[in-house]
Amino acid sequence: MVVLSALLAGCATAPTWQDDLGTALRAAQTAGADTVVFFARPGVPESDRTVPQLDDPRVRRALAAGGFVAVIVDVAAHERLLPIWVGGRDGFGTAVVDAAAQPYAARPGPLDADEFAAFVALCAASRDRFAELRRAAAQGGSAEHHAFGCLCLELGARAPAEQHLVQAALGGVVDARQRLARLFALDGNLTTARRWLAGAPPTPLAQATEGYVLWKERRYADAVRVLETALASGQLGAERQRAVLFLAKAWHDARRDDLAEPLLVALVAEGTGSLVEAQAAHVLRHLRDGSSH
Repeated sequence: MVVLSALLAGCATAPTWQDDLGTALRAAQTAGADTVVFFARPGVPESDRTVPQLDDPRVRRALAAGGFVAVIVDVAAHERLLPIWVGGRDGFGTAVVDAAAQPYAARPGPLDADEFAAFVALCAASRDRFAELRRAAAQGGSAEHHAFGCLCLELGARAPAEQHLVQAALGGVVDARQRLARLFALDGNLTTARRWLAGAPPTPLAQATEGYVLWKERRYADAVRVLETALASGQLGAERQRAVLFLAKAWHDARRDDLAEPLLVALVAEGTGSLVEAQAAHVLRHLRDGSSH
């Protein structure tokens, strides 16, 4: 888990959000820094609501702590980059690229300030491991492809996640199949997600992914049943928080906020600073104000 408070301790001066991508990338290359790029789509309400939150002190501290260059660009000027760097179906979102302008993390769509800060912290904390696993995957076999693909999936780097997880699956790493199911479900490709999931053994991790797919299919009662079974195993490891989050979402969508809210409150209270906790806080806010998430 990423402990956000540890990453923010002793941080440097927060960067100013720039407005020219080329200038920002050149500055990052000179400094050997990574760049956080928010692709805004003016006129889209969720994008317009996100932009002011980028100057929230939590976001600025996270950017400073990670030594990031930061830039806001209009999607209209970078339509070709958006699907490559961000993906998703929202039409806007956030990408993180290294000093060579190679993307390694993304989150499509809107992010609240605490979610944005936790995502930036996750990227900063994952840099060394990402470089290490990428080198290992370039020279290794199926296990190395699997490890790197899993990290890419966690960071939201969809293209390399698919590439390396497919290689791992074809090389006999059975867990890669349920990871690919989650990857395709993220973008709503539930047919392909089901195809990969059908070939995965029924491990607790695969059950957690099945619960997510069921939630995406709006089969909320089935999602609750499967996610509760996966959580009861006590074998989800780092995926436990994500399974709790989607169990809460499934209860909420089944109109059982009396069961969803305690799960979200307990998840937020774990206080590790993880991105999942920030996502749970987002859902909890919307649950309490009666809006959709």
